[in-house]
Amino acid sequence: MKTIILVMLIVQAGIFVATAAAILFTPSTAGRPRPIWSTFAISLVVVSGASWNIGNSHAGQPGAEILVYGAPLLLGMGIMAALLLIRHRRGLDRLD
Repeated sequence: MKTIILVMLIVQAGIFVATAAAILFTPSTAGRPRPIWSTFAISLVVVSGASWNIGNSHAGQPGAEILVYGAPLLLGMGIMAALLLIRHRRGLDRLD
């Protein structure tokens, strides 16, 4: 397995775990903390694009198919994070 593929697989796993940890372990407070969704949306989309490019340019090598498979998953997570950011900024997530 090439080094770039291995590093990108580690980055994919890292951003996935970071996003999941932020969702699961961030307490919801009434003080409306600063939204972290913009950071996750940008990083997920960037990692997704890089994974797709690396996977396509190294097609047929071990691990490249996993990169190409994980790229749309991360892109979907990035789009969802962007939608949550819009919802948070518009104030639609308040419990009145």
